[in-house]
Parts: sequence; structure tokens; C-alpha cells
Amino acid sequence: MPDAQWIGRAPGRVNLIGEHVDYLGGTVLPCAIDCFLTVRGRPAESWTVRSQVKGALPYVEALGEELGSPPQQLEVESTVPPQAGVSSSAALLVAITAGLRPEWSGEKAAVACQRAEQNATGVQVGVMDQFASALGRQHHALLLHCATLDYCLVPFPEQLLIAVLDSGVERALADTPYNLRRQEAEAGHPKRRRHVDSELSRVAQFASALQASDLLQLGSLLKNSHRSLRDDFECSTPEVDAIVERAWQSPGCLGARIMGGGFGGSILALLTRGSEGAFSQALAGVPLLLCETADGAYAGRAGSV
Repeated sequence: MPDAQWIGRAPGRVNLIGEHVDYLGGTVLPCAIDCFLTVRGRPAESWTVRSQVKGALPYVEALGEELGSPPQQLEVESTVPPQAGVSSSAALLVAITAGLRPEWSGEKAAVACQRAEQNATGVQVGVMDQFASALGRQHHALLLHCATLDYCLVPFPEQLLIAVLDSGVERALADTPYNLRRQEAEAGHPKRRRHVDSELSRVAQFASALQASDLLQLGSLLKNSHRSLRDDFECSTPEVDAIVERAWQSPGCLGARIMGGGFGGSILALLTRGSEGAFSQALAGVPLLLCETADGAYAGRAGSV
């Protein structure tokens, strides 16, 4: 265990497709993105944290219990925008784990971070965010089976850019029907299961379309995913729907959909490289983050534990 200052670094993530299937043991397709959170820490008498991530202290205290770590004084620098739907919380937890437990495998680190976030928030989040932040690879997406944690890398076409749009609808998942939707899906609610089953099919098709660089198919699958999240899983909002439809009609946009837990938050769009200026102009007034794929905190590490 480090007894002097240590450093950990981890990226944010987007999920290209496979929404609300991770906690059911389904297959998802996230990628790490080139926004990074760096933590510098040293042993202290109690856990303290200086961070942009709102309410970070309960997260790091819960993680300390998972890691069996004595208290640490943490200083956080981040280009992972908080409240943007790119999982600044997972980046924080994975970065701390990478700094305190660099010998761990990425898989072990991700599961520990998932448990810590569940304990800190009371939201039964899946393992996708932490897994992508730990084990993503530049120029690739990560096809992850959430029940087994088996995964493979899928090439991400160089002609694509990722855009994350802020809907302006703020929400905390603990204050939304997120847990209710999960319970309904687990109980076999017909509309919720229809979304899950169709989304799992879209994940497989999307991975194949990435392999083939079939940009039109990628866009069509994103649009169908949003329609399913809106109509069957019922986790969108009118404000989000309006921005998604604007994005669909904007130059260079292949497709877009609501991203993450839903009920507001962020929107994912895929763009053809070179169209980002015209796309941004068409979406004037909507905060926009353009990003590329990146390496996760544990990418390339063998992991001994």
C-alpha cells in the first residue's frame, strides 16, 4: 500500500448503445473518451477530497471501505465535465483505485468501484461505466457482457466523432423512476422487456456495423434506440426528444439518442469527422462536448490479482 503521495488517472465514458441492459446481465458497447480525471492522494487522518464532482466525499468513503484503505487526502483535477452524462463519478472511483491498487486487474477494480457507487448513492448501477473507464482502449469500443464480464475490443472508425449534448434537464437518478424502471424490467413488464430485447439485438448489429464501417446502419440503430427508450422504456423527456430530433436533422449527424439513466441528462450523437462545425452551428444554444476514444486506467496492465 502506498505510504507517500500517489497518482491515479481515469477517463470518462460514453455508451454507444446498449442502454438499460447492463444491470440485467446484457451486452453493452461503451468506449472511454479523451476527458480525464487525475487524483493525487496521500494518507491522512480522515477522508477529504477537493473535486468538481458534487458530493464526492460519500463516494470516496464508500470506495475506501471496498479497497480496505486507510483514509486519504485527495486532490482532483479533471477535464471530465460533471453532470454531463460521461460518468465523472466512475472516473473518480477508478482513478483512485488505479492509484491505490495499481496491481489489481481492471476487472477487479471495476467491480469494486461499482459496489462503492451503489453503496454511496443507493442506486443499483450496473458495471458498465466503471468497466469502460478501467479497460477502454483508444480507437476501439468495448463489447462487454455484463453477466460474465467477458469482453472484446471492436474497432471504432476513424471517420467518426462522438458528440455529447447537454439537454439542460438536470436530475439525480435517485430522485427519478430509474430504480422503478429497473424493477419493472426485471419483473418482465412487457414494454420494458420489449426495449431490453430489441436493444440487445441493436448492440449486436451495432458492433457488426462498426466492424464494417457501415455509417448509415450505425445512425439508423441509434435512432431506433432512442425511439425504444422513449416509447417502451419511457425514460426520455419532451425537452430531450426535441434536441434529439434537432440533432437528427443537423449536418453530419448519423444518429442521436438519449444517453445514460435517462429522465433528462445528456444525448449522444455520432458525427462524420469534418462536420462538427456545421453540426455545432445547427445546435446553437445546446452545450456540446466533442470527444474521441481513449485508453482506460488499466488498459495494457496485466493485473496480478
